[in-house]
Amino acid sequence: MESNNLHRHRLAVIANLVSKVPASQMGRTMLMKMCYFLQELKGMPLGYRFTIYSYGPFDSEVLSDLASAVNLEAVKSKVIPNSVGYGYQLEPGPHALDLIADGAEFLHHHQDDLTWVVAEFASKSAADLELESTAVFVDREASQKQELISLETLVNRVNGLKPHFTKEYIRSRAQDLVEKRLLTVATLAHHA
Repeated sequence: MESNNLHRHRLAVIANLVSKVPASQMGRTMLMKMCYFLQELKGMPLGYRFTIYSYGPFDSEVLSDLASAVNLEAVKSKVIPNSVGYGYQLEPGPHALDLIADGAEFLHHHQDDLTWVVAEFASKSAADLELESTAVFVDREASQKQELISLETLVNRVNGLKPHFTKEYIRSRAQDLVEKRLLTVATLAHHA
């Protein structure tokens, strides 16, 4: 029963997020990172196990849940050609409201967090979502090890994982996250 509730909650969150973000902006990367931010920054109990991957934190279960939402016609997924190959555009399907209604109690309980993640991240590019989620991942990893790291250490670790971003750009995005109090370890180290 608990596993069934978790799956229902995840599908409701996916349908809700896809319904809140304009289709021209919502793709798989954004959905993945919003689920990550909701779980890691807001403590939403989604039960995903994110690991660091090519484009930042990733859990294949998010894509599996997205596929379930597509099969239930709660989400429509289109392949969109772009400058680097292709991407995915997600928009509400004819049964989106059914999944949202099915998870209404869970969504209501987390409404502020859902509103926050859309306001904070829906207008960001896939590259910025990749970078900022990686910074949060590095920060949380250090925090779990009870390791107090400086902003510069965080920048260097993120650059080691994402060398296609300059240290200056990583520092500016990380500083923004620090100012919003989204990086716990770097915030403590930065203000120490």
